[in-house]
Amino acid sequence: MRVSGRRRFRISLYVRMRPVWRSLLASGFGLMLALAFDQTVRLFLGSEPTDEERPRYLQTVQYHPVLGWSGYPNFVETNDGIRYQTNSLGYRDREPVEEEDIQKLRVLFLGDSFTWGDEVSLEERFTSLLEASCGLQCDRLPQIQAINKGIIGYGTAQSFLQYLLTREEHRFEVVILALFTGNDLTDNAAVDSPSGPRPRLIRCDSKSAGRELCLEGVPVPPVLDWPEHRFINPRGGVVRTSGWSGMVTLASRRRAPRVLIEKRIADHMDGMLNTLSFRIVERTSDAAIEDRIGQLEAILGALDRTIRGEGRAFGVLVFPSAEVYAGDAGNELRDYREILGVLDRLDIPFVDYYEQTKQSRWEDLFFGIQDHWRPSGHQEAANLLRPLLVALRAGDKPIGVPPPPESLHSTRLK
Repeated sequence: MRVSGRRRFRISLYVRMRPVWRSLLASGFGLMLALAFDQTVRLFLGSEPTDEERPRYLQTVQYHPVLGWSGYPNFVETNDGIRYQTNSLGYRDREPVEEEDIQKLRVLFLGDSFTWGDEVSLEERFTSLLEASCGLQCDRLPQIQAINKGIIGYGTAQSFLQYLLTREEHRFEVVILALFTGNDLTDNAAVDSPSGPRPRLIRCDSKSAGRELCLEGVPVPPVLDWPEHRFINPRGGVVRTSGWSGMVTLASRRRAPRVLIEKRIADHMDGMLNTLSFRIVERTSDAAIEDRIGQLEAILGALDRTIRGEGRAFGVLVFPSAEVYAGDAGNELRDYREILGVLDRLDIPFVDYYEQTKQSRWEDLFFGIQDHWRPSGHQEAANLLRPLLVALRAGDKPIGVPPPPESLHSTRLK
């Protein structure tokens, strides 16, 4: 029987396409099986505490091989009606801009959760209050551009290391360190913390009063189950776009192999230590340093020499915990006075917060006996810092800066 040309073409096309159709059907069936398996994995994984259920202070930070932890970029949360948000660099601050107002005095602030502004809104922090204050209408201080680099949980040593690693991020003329006597001495001396191990700056010769500092405990061991050390970062873009996947969810819950974590840490540290001037030493003991005042003096002295050597001004805001005002300070008040003595010996300008506010009740300044400043506590800090900044700008040497004019204390609680 004769077969037409058109029919032969159809038969030939069918024969040629048959393997293709089989491959497509097999691929589709395989894809369906894979999706079914993926969703079965997702079903049997069950629920796990999400990142949002972790304590807020851990949500706001991420692992850092030298600092222990650093600010987590673009964090956003509303808690008790207060909006907490970090910028692309991980600070609770505005985004850095290339074109800055040269008419403003640019002040870099270092510190812990008090500087970060825990429990208060962005506008209620002392750094923001300094920006919004009256400028030259009150005294000789021009408008301020505050650069807030406070990080929850930092001690003085971590603030120093942070300064060395990040000082090129902004332009500034003045540096203010907020020193909290409630725990900064302990944070400098101890290894462990709720956020994992810390680096420590120690005197290279612990048996003498030498000024040379050594850095120990770096890279910081990744002891805590940081999201950055999972197979897939649960806070990263892959999970945000493919979080429906069981396999992605599984990978975001499983800690990566040690060799992979160490590779990530090595990549993170690449070139970082070149910006530090300290000799790196191995940690030989996890015991807290006994001479905490001596350690602090060595750290503050090195920080002061570094900042002044760069042609910038440096000052310190010293403030105690609520327990000092409540009369239940233990040894903190003694430590507080010794720290003032250290600053005096080092010739570092400072503000004595307690001397100017010791008539206040702790309830006037703090939310609780173990908590942070109320807005009124931040207002006091801003008021007391103005004369210090005036003196630093003029090149004077203020020690235990006197209180500003009474008109600046209009918001003080009685």
